[in-house]
Amino acid sequence: VELLTREGEIEIAKRIEEGIREVMGAIAHFPGTVDHILSEYTRVTTEGGRLSDVLSGYIDPDDGITPPAAEVPPPVDPKTPAKAEGDDEEEEEKDDATDDEEEVESGPDPIIAAQRFGAVSDQMEITRKALKKHGRDSKQAIAELVALAELFMPIKLVPKQFEGLVERVRSALERLRAQERAIMQLCVRDARMARTDFLRLFPGNEVDESWSDALAKGKSKYAEAIARLQPDIIRCQQKLSAL
Repeated sequence: VELLTREGEIEIAKRIEEGIREVMGAIAHFPGTVDHILSEYTRVTTEGGRLSDVLSGYIDPDDGITPPAAEVPPPVDPKTPAKAEGDDEEEEEKDDATDDEEEVESGPDPIIAAQRFGAVSDQMEITRKALKKHGRDSKQAIAELVALAELFMPIKLVPKQFEGLVERVRSALERLRAQERAIMQLCVRDARMARTDFLRLFPGNEVDESWSDALAKGKSKYAEAIARLQPDIIRCQQKLSAL
């Protein structure tokens, strides 16, 4: 296998980071995810936590990945006298203290983080109002969600936070699919509705509670059965809405 050059490694790293950005942008559209990270940021800034528990930096599209500078050993002066053993111990203690100071000072810049998260928080409020006033499928809400994603996606979360967000989305999608399957079983298996009819009529009406009412009042052979199962169908739709 041909070994990667440094340029090849950088190119792969850029692709990975761009992939992370795209995932973050998609996650931003999912209800509750941005609010969760904002609450985590508020928690660490108000309770004395560390920003590095939430994020490790930012992935801006115009940022390049620069190779680390090579470590050059300091020149040794032959005239410098050798240190005594006690001096070495004292020097080690100083180095440890310096390392501790650097560890405390390391991590994302709190001023930049405040600016970034402040912008996300402001846009989240605008988005929330657009969703409430116009609905999730409206042009206004979609535009605000895109603006929110643009601000949220450059934030490079630490693995624990990133994986937690992905798991939240995955879990919610599993619950959503479970309710959709339950509705399909009620219609297809119990009411004897043709599967092709269900797949044609259900998309777009997942949370429309009047959908089953229209079917129950129709002239199809399964209308009576749908009417009987309507409370169960609506109950599943309400669970979908809650997600």
